[in-house]
Amino acid sequence: MKVSKRGLRVAAAVAAGALTLGTLSGCAAGGNDSKTFTVWWYSGEDTAQYVAWTEALDEFKAAHPDVTVNFEFKTWEQIEKSGNSILDSDKAPDLSEWNKGNGTAGAASQAGLLTNLEDYAAEYGWTDLLPESAQQVGRYTDGLMGNGDLYGVPTYGEYVGWFYNADLLAANGIDATALTSQADLEAAFAKLVAAGITPIAAADYMLVHLAYNLTLNKADNAWVNAYQFFDGNVDFNDAAFTQASEQIQSWTQKGYIASSASGATADDAVAAFTSGTSPFMPGGTWLDGTVADAATFKWGKILNPGNAVSTGSAGNIWVIPAKGKNPDLAAEFINLTLQPKAQNTMAANGGLPLLATELGDNPTTAITLPLFQQLVADNGLGFYPDWPVSGYYDILKAAVIDLVAGNTTPEQYREAIGSYYEENKP
Repeated sequence: MKVSKRGLRVAAAVAAGALTLGTLSGCAAGGNDSKTFTVWWYSGEDTAQYVAWTEALDEFKAAHPDVTVNFEFKTWEQIEKSGNSILDSDKAPDLSEWNKGNGTAGAASQAGLLTNLEDYAAEYGWTDLLPESAQQVGRYTDGLMGNGDLYGVPTYGEYVGWFYNADLLAANGIDATALTSQADLEAAFAKLVAAGITPIAAADYMLVHLAYNLTLNKADNAWVNAYQFFDGNVDFNDAAFTQASEQIQSWTQKGYIASSASGATADDAVAAFTSGTSPFMPGGTWLDGTVADAATFKWGKILNPGNAVSTGSAGNIWVIPAKGKNPDLAAEFINLTLQPKAQNTMAANGGLPLLATELGDNPTTAITLPLFQQLVADNGLGFYPDWPVSGYYDILKAAVIDLVAGNTTPEQYREAIGSYYEENKP
């Protein structure tokens, strides 16, 4: 199943009337008498999504004074660990942000827990508006992401790169923007260690992303299609997996990554970076707002040097649970978040909107958006490592933490992640 990622547009020139809002107050609540509309999301208050969606929710409330809107903030971990069991209960919300990928939204769609959105997409024009490559994260066939019917709708993009402390690097004679290869990156790390500085702040899920971006350093789109969409064979002892596993071990042994990272949290790593302790942090765009608010130094971002493809995709998706009580209202709210008003708010607050008509002058947007545009232009979105098979995230995290802790070898790491993949792929 070969999937093209060309055509993903950021900051698309969308006319204000490209999506019809319809009469907000005239939409029935899915034929249900319930006057309560429950929406969940887990994008935090420091994200541009939170700001844009909150604004849209206020607009929604004003249009529906007879509806009690019940917003509940969740965490990514709650959805990852308990999402499907919640969907298959009377506690399912009417609308939720959801984790994309075969093991999450794919498994839920296959189990009949998500509403097929094809009719709503036709009604609101989502299929025509959203680029095909953005729709991939919401389309599933028999639980496999990439094509088929639409079960989820993204509103933004995201990717994983390196955050860097420009001031600390400059004090040590290093310019992050001049690093064009893995050799350049490792030379910078060695120079920092010689100066008594641990180069990388990383822990928990960050180590999963770091390992995958290092794997992608030896990968191309054909490799991504094989790994993500089972379009070809995957060899867990190939150059990509081998280099990544050996680098993780080597970087820990050389002090580029602290061995204590195996027992730390992602929050610990963010604190180490924003306090100025370590000059590099592998992280996703969901941390942009946190870094912008907390860092007292000049910071920037680069993609992993030398990568043809990097971790990234359209963002997480809105889904309408099949057991929700108000699907029409849910679709209406999704549509609000795709309007230029919400999309431009996202851009103005440092986000990566898919359909903004105005980018504003937010300094975080200026740092992070060009890298996403570069990935899109180069057809370089490599998705995320845990997407192919259900339950893979926990396996990947445990394996890379063991590798950093020195409990396993690179060969054992590859065996652990490879055997689970092979045993659980469809």
